Amino acid sequence: MTKHRVIGIVLTFLSCSLYLAAQRMGVDPQQPPMAALHSSHGTENRSISGTVRDTNNNPMNDVRVELTDWNGSLVNSTYTNNSGNFEFSPVTEGRYMIVATSGIQQVSEHVEAGSFSNMVSLRLPAHKPSDGLDGNSVSVAQYRVPAKARAEFNKAHEGLEKGKLEEANTHLAKALEIDPDYADALTLRGILELDKKQPEAAIADLDKAIKADANCALAYMVMGSALNMESKYDEAIHALEHGESLAPNYWQAHFEMAKSYIGKGDYPAALTQLDRAQSLANAEYPLIYFMRAHVLLALKQYTEAMTALQTYLQKEPQGANSEKARQMLEQTQALVAKAK
Repeated sequence: MTKHRVIGIVLTFLSCSLYLAAQRMGVDPQQPPMAALHSSHGTENRSISGTVRDTNNNPMNDVRVELTDWNGSLVNSTYTNNSGNFEFSPVTEGRYMIVATSGIQQVSEHVEAGSFSNMVSLRLPAHKPSDGLDGNSVSVAQYRVPAKARAEFNKAHEGLEKGKLEEANTHLAKALEIDPDYADALTLRGILELDKKQPEAAIADLDKAIKADANCALAYMVMGSALNMESKYDEAIHALEHGESLAPNYWQAHFEMAKSYIGKGDYPAALTQLDRAQSLANAEYPLIYFMRAHVLLALKQYTEAMTALQTYLQKEPQGANSEKARQMLEQTQALVAKAK
């Protein structure tokens, strides 16, 4: 395994890590909040929307908002946008609870969806940690991380971005020496272990990260990848769904779930997940097209598979999977020509 491959794979997860950190630290990740999809049967056009503001009347962005039924079961979740707005649509008629959570602060309000639209306004205390963290969405575990450990973790990030793997590992080890339960650092070490084909070690670190911080969405995502590597597809889906509920805009969660469903032989479900990944990605990721081609071939949708392979090769003509994609394309073209 070359150093460049290690850096490339790690930075793919790092881009997610930075995005999730932005959500948790209150920085705009440049993506609109996206609620989970639900059936619209019997909902007519009902919706529940509202705003979350602090006690100084400032809109609070990236606040997690949950919609629960009257028994407390989660129905849907989303994050507020830059204006502090959120919306759940469509919803069925009934009584609900809206719960907004930012760090250790939480506020809730009852609402009854009996008309076409329902508005709520929530207020959260304007509270920030005292160690220099910015923003309004930080988990309780984040508050407990020593500033020196966070500084070492940030240096590890910077080292990986510059391609300095050894330097990054040194700073990561220092971060975990200062705080052995630092969830983000454990997750990053799990990513590095996963890249070295050490899924068991990765799973151990990721399990520790999740126990240290149950709101660390990235840990669940990487856990799903590790469990896929171990062919534990149902467990992978469970971890990924949990992570997706914490970070609904994370396209890689759906990409990994597609891999899980491919492993289970459920190709229609895999295609649905790839569609979701494509819709959430804020840039072109050629590997989605390559994976889509595999699924379409399994479904015997040869024309669509050829299109996906051609798109992949246009976007990544010299990638790690390009030669395999060309072979698949030639074989599919031959198959289609023979069937005519």
